[in-house]
Amino acid sequence: MLFLYHGSTSVCSVKVRLALAEKALAWEGEVLDLQRGDQHRPDYARLNPNEVVPTLVHDGRVVIESTLIVEYLDEAFPAPPLMPGDPYQRAQARLWMKKIDDYLHHACSTVTFATANRRALLRKSPAEREAHFARVPDPAYRERQRLAVAEGLAAPHVAEAVRRYDRYVGEMEAALAASPCLAGEGYSLADAAATPYLNRAEMIGMEDLWRERPRVADWLARMRARPSFAAAVTRWFGDADRDRFAVPRAETAQKLREVLATGGS
Repeated sequence: MLFLYHGSTSVCSVKVRLALAEKALAWEGEVLDLQRGDQHRPDYARLNPNEVVPTLVHDGRVVIESTLIVEYLDEAFPAPPLMPGDPYQRAQARLWMKKIDDYLHHACSTVTFATANRRALLRKSPAEREAHFARVPDPAYRERQRLAVAEGLAAPHVAEAVRRYDRYVGEMEAALAASPCLAGEGYSLADAAATPYLNRAEMIGMEDLWRERPRVADWLARMRARPSFAAAVTRWFGDADRDRFAVPRAETAQKLREVLATGGS
């Protein structure tokens, strides 16, 4: 049996749900309320010491880290394959996922906390906010969260996050000139991995990243048209999520334009 602990809008959870949907795998799971702090529950921390989602349990065996989870699923359930048959294209698919793990996920977390999560946390009392930060096990991540919530888009690390997003989307545009998908002709884990990050960017007002990159815009439209998108993204988006992501999109768009125009903060 496949059991997934996941978050409704968590980009890493979406990545895994996309892989599950593309493979038409039956699974059960529990949605953790990340705003409430379910990921810090002692029972969950025993499964995932990093206290993040998702976590996959397959017949009692625990797999953590979303990139490892989707690769595990592709190997454990090989049909249909979600990695290219050509070794070079497989390497390219892994490179797209590595870039996410190396820098895009960090960038996504930064802009999300400076917008949507900031909005939610500022509704809490100072004591409640401090309790939230105190539960974050990684000290560096904790302080980045604190700074993003305190200063919003003016936080000093936001500009670098925007530039990293722009770098990734620019590389996508170049790659899509050669093939319809990121790692060749067919849909792969690279496409599943990138989809939630571009979807998140649009949710908070950063779609100007691909306004003049038509191949990326077309790719995203095609990803959203796949049945897996509704199964992995749309069906999990609830009223609380809609409220949290009702951010001042124009402010984010303006920050994006300023950073990309000047290279400054």
